[in-house]
Amino acid sequence: MSIIILFVICNTNKMNFGFIITRHVNSEQTNKYWNHNVKLIRSLYPLKKIVIIDDNSNQDFIKADFEYKNLEIIQSEYPGRGELLPFIYYLRHKWFENAVIIHDSSFIHKRIPFEKFKMPVLPFWHYPYDKEYLSNLLRIGGYLKNPLFIKQRLSGSEINVLGMSDENKFNLCFGGQCFINHSFLSNIEKKYKLTNLVNAITCRKDRCSFERIIGLLFTNEYSNLVKIPSFYGNIRKHHLSFSYNFDQYINDFNNKIIHGTIVKVWTGR
Repeated sequence: MSIIILFVICNTNKMNFGFIITRHVNSEQTNKYWNHNVKLIRSLYPLKKIVIIDDNSNQDFIKADFEYKNLEIIQSEYPGRGELLPFIYYLRHKWFENAVIIHDSSFIHKRIPFEKFKMPVLPFWHYPYDKEYLSNLLRIGGYLKNPLFIKQRLSGSEINVLGMSDENKFNLCFGGQCFINHSFLSNIEKKYKLTNLVNAITCRKDRCSFERIIGLLFTNEYSNLVKIPSFYGNIRKHHLSFSYNFDQYINDFNNKIIHGTIVKVWTGR
C-alpha cells in the first residue's frame, strides 16, 4: 500500500471529485445497500456530490432512509447495462473533474484522499486477464472503434499470452469500479467510442466481458497500470471473495470487524 500512496499523492492542490454509484434494487434487502453506501460516504466526505445511476430497479422496493443532501438520482434508459452505465452518464454529464465509480454493494470505510490522486485512472480491484467468454469478448470488441487492434489484444495465442512482455499485459477492472478523470475518459470515447457498447451489453455475461475490455482500454491509454494495476489489489484476495454476503458483512460491521478500506459484498443480481 505504501508504494501506491507514494505514487498517487501529489501536491496539496484540491481536485474536484465526486461519487457515482450504480444501483439495482430488487428486494427490501438490496434497498439497504445503497442507503448504507451513501451514509458511509457522507460520514467521510460530507460535502461531495453523489450521483446514483439506477439500472432497472423495482421501484416498489426503493426507499431512502433519509433525505440525503447533494445527491442526484438518474434513471437509466439502458436497462441491464450495469457496469457500463457510470461511464456513459459521466461522459454525458461532467459533474466533477474526477469520479469515484463504485457499486451500491461496495462500502468505503476509511477516508481515501482522492483529492490528491494524480493518475488519470486507477481501478479499485483487478484480476489478470483470462480470456473468459472469448467469443463474446470479440463480439463486444467489434462494436468499438479500432476493433482489429482490440480483438488482436483480446485473442492473442496461448504462446503470445504466456510470453507476453510487460507492455502487452493487462488486467480486468473488477466491476468497472475505479477512480477516473473525465478528460481521460473523454479521450477513450474519442479513440474507441465506448458509448457504442450500449448496443452490445445487455446481460450479466456481457457485463463480465466489459470488465475485461475496459481493463484493456485503460491499460492501453495509461501503461502505468501494468506496474500498479489497482488500489486494493487482486479481487480474489478480498475477504471471502465472491461469497461474502450482506448479512455476514452487517454482522461484522455491527461487531466493528471491517475487512478493508473498501468492502465488497456479493449478491449475484
